[in-house]
Amino acid sequence: MRRPTELGALIRDRREARGWTQEELAERAGVSRRWVNEFESGKGTAQVRLVFDALNALDVELEVNDADDR
Repeated sequence: MRRPTELGALIRDRREARGWTQEELAERAGVSRRWVNEFESGKGTAQVRLVFDALNALDVELEVNDADDR
């Protein structure tokens, strides 16, 4: 992933796969529904801690690889 829009799309897909609304994810992650909406839309100013809170609520782990390893 290289852009906030790609990470936002991943979060939206995972949330929808669980059948959760934005409100349900917001409650589980301890953020506002507006924040979830903006993050899923690719807003690039999301706080890193809140991003990880949302990922954790969805049981999503990030893996980092060097682009040279592809």
